[in-house]
Amino acid sequence: MKTFISARKVTRTELALILGLQTQNVARTDLALIMGLQTLHVIMAPPSLPALPPNLKSVQHYLKIAMDYETRDPPISYWCRLHALQQGLTLKKAKEDMSFLLALMDWLEKTKNEMKSQETVSDEIVAQAHIENVAVKLFNWADTEDRQERYNKNVVKAFYSAGMLLDVCSVFGELNEDVAQQKKYAKWRAAHLHNCLNSGEKPSEPAPKPDDDQALNDSENLEYGISTDSNKQPIPGPSRVQDVVAPSINVPPKVVTPPSVPTYVQESNSLLVTPEQIAQAQKHCKYASSALTYEDVPTAIENLQKALHLLQSGHQS
Repeated sequence: MKTFISARKVTRTELALILGLQTQNVARTDLALIMGLQTLHVIMAPPSLPALPPNLKSVQHYLKIAMDYETRDPPISYWCRLHALQQGLTLKKAKEDMSFLLALMDWLEKTKNEMKSQETVSDEIVAQAHIENVAVKLFNWADTEDRQERYNKNVVKAFYSAGMLLDVCSVFGELNEDVAQQKKYAKWRAAHLHNCLNSGEKPSEPAPKPDDDQALNDSENLEYGISTDSNKQPIPGPSRVQDVVAPSINVPPKVVTPPSVPTYVQESNSLLVTPEQIAQAQKHCKYASSALTYEDVPTAIENLQKALHLLQSGHQS
């Protein structure tokens, strides 16, 4: 694995040597940043892979996204290729397919070793939070443009990339319902806008906002991925009259002895949370920490509030 620039602080002499020998690998804007900060990040060489075999065509989307993020966000590039590998291993494979997958596997192993100092590679919780944050930012931008009827190829690509990146998050485990719906909507909307731009037709209106439950249920393809608290529990219907009518016979109330256990003990029991819920709260705190790394304060606040609510109530917000 060739590393263009090492991830450590360098002296001016070393910096001059790097810039003199490897200027072709560093953009001018990167040079200005390097000269100002002298703190360099690992930039991994792209993998030298065989041509993608026809049997593995279904993973080419993830490899394309990996190339898009090769220099601007190498950890995302790494996880996209890992997801492509995992998907490729589930397919029916010929000899040439295995040659490609083994080459990709070798690159992933070397890259992980080279980038082990980066939390977005070494820590799966931080990595998942980072990828989701990037995907959600893309999605929100595309959705805003879509609702303003500013249709163009950039909007299509943003929806498409958001859906693919959320797909990649499945390497960390099963996606929760909100993420799965957002991924599905992003992919559908990207395809719909792409087809409309090619045909000259006007796109259909975006999916309704999540507070419109009935509209969301009209079509499975139009499930909108960002849910609110009002979505998570079904809204109860009106009570029937017979459910609340008092009985015709007046029965004297039974005398009940008050419980001897103090009330505060019962209250403390109601606040107990399971180890799984504690782990989930820790995950939200990790997400918040990762968001602050990228100065994404709203996402950090949202995840800290979710962690606090979970620990206080024992329920997800």
